[in-house]
Amino acid sequence: MTKKNTMITMALLAGFAAASVIPANAVPQAYAANYDKALIQEVNDRYERLEAKYRGMYDEDKKKSTDAYNAFYEQIHGEQRTFDKLLEEDLDYLTTLLDKDYKSLAEQYSGSSYRDALNAYKREINPNYSSGALWKYATGNNENYSSSTHWNFATQINENYSSSLMWKYHNENNPNYSGSTMWGFSNEMNPSYSGSKMWELHNESNENYSGSTMNKYRHGSLSRADAEEKINKILTDGEKDLQSIRDKAVASLEKTQKNTIQELTALRDTTVKKVLRQRSDSLEEIMALRKRHFGGGLEIKPLDISFDAIKVMIDGELQTFEQPPVNKDGSVLVPMRAIFERLGAVISWNETERSVTATKGGTTIYLQIGSTQPTVNGTPKPLEVPAQLVNSSTMVPVRFISEALGSEVSWDQAAQTVFIKTK
Repeated sequence: MTKKNTMITMALLAGFAAASVIPANAVPQAYAANYDKALIQEVNDRYERLEAKYRGMYDEDKKKSTDAYNAFYEQIHGEQRTFDKLLEEDLDYLTTLLDKDYKSLAEQYSGSSYRDALNAYKREINPNYSSGALWKYATGNNENYSSSTHWNFATQINENYSSSLMWKYHNENNPNYSGSTMWGFSNEMNPSYSGSKMWELHNESNENYSGSTMNKYRHGSLSRADAEEKINKILTDGEKDLQSIRDKAVASLEKTQKNTIQELTALRDTTVKKVLRQRSDSLEEIMALRKRHFGGGLEIKPLDISFDAIKVMIDGELQTFEQPPVNKDGSVLVPMRAIFERLGAVISWNETERSVTATKGGTTIYLQIGSTQPTVNGTPKPLEVPAQLVNSSTMVPVRFISEALGSEVSWDQAAQTVFIKTK
């Protein structure tokens, strides 16, 4: 290489070196020179309000759904305990009655010619004698006897029995059960759950998340106008998506609740019918044997098992009233004050007229005890059944009151349940 070429090369290298030195006061390329920190803070605040709003809604929805589950769980298990008690008492009653009858027959028919007949009768009335008539009834009542009528009901209301109706209902409300409605709902509201809607909105609002809208604005890849337009659409559409996710989750939870109540109530009633049928069949078999060998029969008191209490569910919550709801000529009547206040109405009572006025927003309801002509904002709304006193409590038709206050009402005959959904 010539001396001239060497000098040119050195000069070029020196130029490159000088060009690579960044002045101490230069703006780093990672930041835009004129990004507005106030805009970034405004977007961050907007996102945080959105997250707080929907996390709060999730917490409320979860509590409401969990409370409804717990209320129904206690109710159906309370009914099972009552069922158990009635069956246990009835079996004791029958065992005592029939044993006393056997001893009486044994005294009357002491000859050897009656020995086989007495032994046959004794076997049939023994609840512990396998395949005997009373044994069939006793085993059908036994919730611990696998495949018995009562066992099936007991397992279906057991939240720990895998695949039971109550197990499925419990898991749908469990945010820790993978794949459940509450699990999906919880994750979508969680900004730390990768891929969730809240995670997406959190990242788009985050100036430090690489490639996000606010990150691009901070780095100068987006103008202020473009960043504002884009992030506003993302957050606006995102809120609609969050509301849609919430609506679907709540609807799914309410559907599971309603279906479970219907199915378990139907199963309960079917179980009762089967047990009573087995009781009747067993007693017929025993009495036929008795009549065939000894003549006559016994007077046996009937077993009455009834679960007719009407339930009222408002937005998934099982209501409790001092005076239970009643069914009068096809209309469900509920305690006036309790239902009005639960639906957000303010009420006043006129002792002279024996009337009540309820107001909620722009709606005013007026009705009198014994009248079938209440009014809503002055317009008559005839009733088939009037407001009336039941055990000193003023009872009103739940459908009229609920619909007058803008709620949706449905009646499930099988489950004996009124479902009210406020708007």
